[in-house]
Amino acid sequence: MLVKDYMTTNPTTVSPGDRASEIINKMKGLGYSQLPVVENRKLIGIVTEKGLSRALGSMGPVSADKVMLDDPVTILEEASIENAADIIRKVDINILPVVTKEGDLVGIVSVSDILDALRDKFSFNEKPIKLEVKTSPGLGLFDVLHLVEANSDKVLSFSSAPLDRSVCYFWVVDSDLGRIEKVLRENGCKVTVVHS
Repeated sequence: MLVKDYMTTNPTTVSPGDRASEIINKMKGLGYSQLPVVENRKLIGIVTEKGLSRALGSMGPVSADKVMLDDPVTILEEASIENAADIIRKVDINILPVVTKEGDLVGIVSVSDILDALRDKFSFNEKPIKLEVKTSPGLGLFDVLHLVEANSDKVLSFSSAPLDRSVCYFWVVDSDLGRIEKVLRENGCKVTVVHS
């Protein structure tokens, strides 16, 4: 999986001479906390909401080039999405600018883009189904889990209700619900499909 296949293309950018107050308004309107600073298609920096707010509080009117982070961490469009995830995690940033070998900004990769890539990698034929299971006396969460696993193709997740430990939830995919329900009912459990 390559960065270029999951990146957000044509990202919102600012110019070096853009005023900090205008950039903050743009960020708030878009719900962003960082924006790339671009000049002649080349990435020259990153402005952050925190840096802009700090500058406005102490310096008054100021432009992006005075408060941007120079030499931002970037990734090439041909890199793997796993490399992007490693960089975002290590550097603790929200967006990672994607550049060509010449330094032209061609996109950004965000945590959401990486999650999309993971979803695609681990996609299933069906949407996950949530089952609510009221256990019978003598059966605990793990007993029911073993029954569900033995009669299901995939169990994605499971939990018990915080206030009533006799109620459990299972998220399954690509499964024969009839078979699961039959086995659980034979073991004294009540099964309900939870529609979201």
